[in-house]
Formats: sequence, structure tokens, C-alpha cells
Amino acid sequence: MSFPTHRAKLALAAWLETHTQFRLSAHASDLTSALAALDTQPQTNSYSAQFSRLKRYFNRIILGVLAVSFLLGLIAVPPAFATSQSNQVNIFWLFIILLGFHALNFALWFITMIATMNQRNESKGFLLGLLIFLNKKISKHSHFEDDISAAYLHWQCPAHSNKWLISSISHGAWGCYLLAGCIMTLLLLLTNQVNFVWETTLLSDQAFIHLTQTLNVIPQWFGISLPNQLDILASRVDLISQNASTRQHWANFLLASIMIYGVLPRLLFMLISLGMYHFKRATQPLGTQERIIKNRYSRQESQNRTILDNDHHASSTLQGNAHDENMSTLPDSVFLQHWALFEWSGLKPNYLSTARSLSFLNSREEQDRFLDVPNQEPTYILVDGEQSPDRGSRRFFARVSASYSSLYMVICGDEHATFIEDWQRLARETHLPSTQILRKD
Repeated sequence: MSFPTHRAKLALAAWLETHTQFRLSAHASDLTSALAALDTQPQTNSYSAQFSRLKRYFNRIILGVLAVSFLLGLIAVPPAFATSQSNQVNIFWLFIILLGFHALNFALWFITMIATMNQRNESKGFLLGLLIFLNKKISKHSHFEDDISAAYLHWQCPAHSNKWLISSISHGAWGCYLLAGCIMTLLLLLTNQVNFVWETTLLSDQAFIHLTQTLNVIPQWFGISLPNQLDILASRVDLISQNASTRQHWANFLLASIMIYGVLPRLLFMLISLGMYHFKRATQPLGTQERIIKNRYSRQESQNRTILDNDHHASSTLQGNAHDENMSTLPDSVFLQHWALFEWSGLKPNYLSTARSLSFLNSREEQDRFLDVPNQEPTYILVDGEQSPDRGSRRFFARVSASYSSLYMVICGDEHATFIEDWQRLARETHLPSTQILRKD
């Protein structure tokens, strides 16, 4: 599938509509056609093209990290094989160099994942922070728009899946380091004859025998010739003679341990972390602006200015301060007043074309601006009866009810609309007069 995908384009459009003056076409027949505007605007270097290039740069930076890790693995092994005149190499010192730091890092990663399991606000960590820093520098050097760079990082590094992205990169880098170490170890063993020895001051001989036999358990499943108890005892540092069979057993033991206890676990957990990262990304709910854009093109509907009036004999006069009563009808003069559309995902209703002013309250910034400039003239907020009010809606109407003295809630939807009663209940709780306006699909 070519990049950017449909979901990536939706995220990019939502970011641009929230933070810039960019708007998708209101005349597009569907969402796919609307998002196609990202491929052509601006004409010199489209938003989609910039998004794709940022993705390529991010991937190349990751490949660079893996390449550096592989190179470090090649460099780390030869000094560990530096032998004396007797060509003796301490087998367990090799283990510490090749697998010791890997085991320590793996334990720290596991503890960190357990400790942050229930955390909602996840930090990016040093590694991901470095990748983001490099990507920003490249973006600035390549003259990308700041909003596109911010939109890409918001899409690529969502907070809820950051730890899995960091984990996949970390496991991949360690896997490359250990694979390079295994390859270099194999080359050195093919071209050099060394005696594998061990020595200790504090521990007993039996402790090394038990440790070696424990590490032998998994490699034995693959039928590899490994050092037995006689080979272990014959490898004391004070014993000069060591036959070819013992040397080969130790070499097999070393190579098998690096692969089984190093490379393969890192590869496995890299795939698991990468899978979890994509799973978290795929199951991430749409943001508010993304839902608004998606709903905007999910149904092309015609709207009719018909008032639902259960009491046909009710007075048509609206009392501006009667917040404890429901509005019974809307005279034509109402549509000449100030109107606002709250989290509105459809087309602008035709009957609001004569409104004195019309504002959208789809984002947090737009709602805050509406609250900062209270209007004492009659103001009407149109809400969609097919969308459920949430805690954010309740908080907004509670605040706006205290700021505006002549505010009315108009619920758009027929008697079968799913959330009419929820909006009416919200209006009562926030002491706002409310009525319904019929929409015919």
C-alpha cells in the first residue's frame, strides 16, 4: 500500500484544519475525494509529498542506527580475542563482553515495561527523542513546512504507542550488534586457534561446571556438540594442554549461546514490539477533528428548516432570560441572529445563510475563543442530535451558560434522532432553553 495511507491522510488533514487555515473542500462527494486535495496543495510541493519524504527520512535514520549498531558489534569482538603467547582466551570473559551488557539492558527494559504498564502519559525516551531531533533538523534543512513536520511526528509517534516504537528500535539495534558479534566471532574462530580457559579466585570449580551445564540445556536441543564435565575441568587456566575436541566444543558453545541467548530473543521481541506498535496504532480511536472530517463526508444530506412543535398553540415569543423553560418554536427572525455550530460534521445548513454571524465550535481553540468574547445579544448554538454529548460538551455548555445571558440550544434532528433526550437533559442541567429543528435526509 502506497504512503501516505488513507488513515495517514486523515490524520494530516485533521492536524492542518486544527492548526492552520487549510480546509478540505466542502463540495467533495466523499472523504477520499476530499483528501485528494492533499496531493495537489500546494502546487509546488504538496502536503502528501512532504509527508512521504518525512516518512522516508525517518526510516533512513532508523536504518542508520541499525547500521551503526552492526558496526559496533564488529569492532567489539576482536579486542576480546586478544590472546597471550599461549593463545588462551577466558571463555566467561567473552560471555560478559558479548552477552553481559545485552542481558543487563534486557532486564532494564523488562522492568521498565512492567513499571509503566498503567501509565497514560508516556515519555519519548532518549532514543526516540534523538530520532525526532534528527528528523526535525533534516526537515528544517529540506525546507519542509513546520506544520507538516509537526503533523508527521504527531502521526508517527502517538503517545499511547511510543514505548513499543522505542522497544522495537532498541531490540533491533541490539540484535544487529549481537549478530555482528556472532559473525566476527565465527571469522576469528575460523582463522585462529585458541584455547578456551577459565579461572576464578572466589568461586569453586563446581560453580563453573554448574553454570556451563545450565547454559548447555537449550543448545543441546539442536544436537550441537558442547563441552562436557571433562572438557570444563580440562580448561582450567593452569592446564596448558587442550585437545582439538575440547576447543571445538567450547567454540560451538560460544557461537550457539550468542545466537540462542542473544540474537534470537532480540529478533523475537523486536517483532513483538513492532506488532504491538502497529496494533496500538490501528486500534487508536479517531481524534475529535478526525471524526468531524469523517462524518462531514459520510452522508451528504439536505436540511430543511422545519420546526418540531408539540404545542401548536404555544407562543412564539422567546424570553431571553427564561433559562428554565424550553423554547417552543423559532420565528423567522431567529435565523437573522448570531449562530454557532457545535462539533458540526455535516454541511452548513442552508437556513443559516442569512445569519448575522456564523461560527464553528469544532476544536478546543475555537470553543475557547467563543468563551473569551461573550455576546449579550441572542445567540443560538446548533447541535447534532445524532451525536452524543460527552464530558467535554457538558463542560463547554456549563461555562458558556455562565458567560452568555441570551443563549439558546437548538437540537438538529427528528423524533428518531438517537441523542435528542441526552441533549435536552444537558440543556436542563446547564439552565439553557432548548428546542428541536427538523432535518430531512
